[in-house]
Amino acid sequence: MFWLRTQNKAIPCSDDFNLTKTLGEPIKIQAWNIAGLPRDSYSIDNAVIVANSHRWCVSYSGQL
Repeated sequence: MFWLRTQNKAIPCSDDFNLTKTLGEPIKIQAWNIAGLPRDSYSIDNAVIVANSHRWCVSYSGQL
């Protein structure tokens, strides 16, 4: 959905956009995994969003 909107508005965007690859820091992600964060992309993406937010954000994990 996001990719289609960017194409329709002629905004440059790569075909294989990945939030973790764009904003994630591999050393931090590894530390989170060692501390118990699940290794699935959903959990890692949520952690990257929280780590890059200036305010508290609300994220929902279906694993709880």
